[in-house]
Amino acid sequence: MKIDASAKEYILKKGGKVKIIYHDIGNTCIDFKTMPEVSIGTPRNLEKFYVLNIDLIEVFVDKFISDSDEFTIKLNRVLGFKYLVLDGWKTI
Repeated sequence: MKIDASAKEYILKKGGKVKIIYHDIGNTCIDFKTMPEVSIGTPRNLEKFYVLNIDLIEVFVDKFISDSDEFTIKLNRVLGFKYLVLDGWKTI
């Protein structure tokens, strides 16, 4: 997993901790994987996460998500609103 430069700067300004949470949509007829949520902070249930230290940032990753070199945490902007995303995730 990597963190791009703009996301790194944003996360460090906000405290240097980020969590990646997977929201499972169970009981559907299609094998569909929703996009994980990436947000600033420490998760409440630490036992459901493993921790990666990337470029001085603590990344709490939901145990459902396997670490991959294809994943990059990026910072997106829409109408001045900034939010983090996990690039490289395949939804199907």
